[in-house]
Amino acid sequence: MILSFWPTVKIGTSLHLPPMDFPPEQIALIKRAKAIILPPQCKPFQYWFCQKFAPVFPCLATSFQFPGKVGHLFVFQLAQVPYPPTRVFLGIEDFQKKCARGEKLYPYPLVVKWNRGGGGAFVYLVRDEIELYQAIKRLSCYEKAGPTFIVQPYIEHDKCDLRVVVIGNEFLTYWRCQQDPKEFRSNVGRGAKIIHHLYPDLEAEAVMLVKKVCHKAGINLAAFDIMFTAKEKRPLFLEINYGFGLTGIGGYACFKEILNREVKKWISQLDVST
Repeated sequence: MILSFWPTVKIGTSLHLPPMDFPPEQIALIKRAKAIILPPQCKPFQYWFCQKFAPVFPCLATSFQFPGKVGHLFVFQLAQVPYPPTRVFLGIEDFQKKCARGEKLYPYPLVVKWNRGGGGAFVYLVRDEIELYQAIKRLSCYEKAGPTFIVQPYIEHDKCDLRVVVIGNEFLTYWRCQQDPKEFRSNVGRGAKIIHHLYPDLEAEAVMLVKKVCHKAGINLAAFDIMFTAKEKRPLFLEINYGFGLTGIGGYACFKEILNREVKKWISQLDVST
């Protein structure tokens, strides 16, 4: 028996994912399941409970064990793929202590990123000490929600980055290019334009590296953001998005078609029947 708690995936027995604990009747089905489909927005305890009894799609272990931008850095290190130089601070107090001890940051301009957030939120371009102070002051508003933040040098990359979307064994790519000279972030929600097949050779290189990360970390549903340095065109991994926009891959209908096809392939490899 195959269970699907994800309405987008129509296969086997469809169930409603509860907001908290599974009710007894669902627990009985989970214990008999041969495979389970969960939405990426499920809670960690729901994922780990289901995984005790059956293989689960998608694999969310990495997203739960290594969350946030700092967690992404660990995954990149594990897979030995390149990413920008990064300093990690466990909060503003940690930042102040390290600066007082003489720890050097990178030359300006810098990029300051809160460990959480997506869509370019809580990401600040810092050109001098005044802007650094302003960025740290903004982050102080979010300390109770999670104090950790990172600092990276700003790297020239022609204001374009590549997104590689992984759905099962399918790898889709598109570029996000910022047209606004006043905006340094390449998020579609911040005005970036989606362009397909801009640099095929770089896309092929990025997909090869993403496959390496996915193999090492067991990721089968995510979107990777990668920049290429302006001069050398050297790839640098920026972050992993376990929830991502669908516009660049053709919208929800296209995503649903690919997802259902890949889930069926995954199930066929498990050698179970619906």
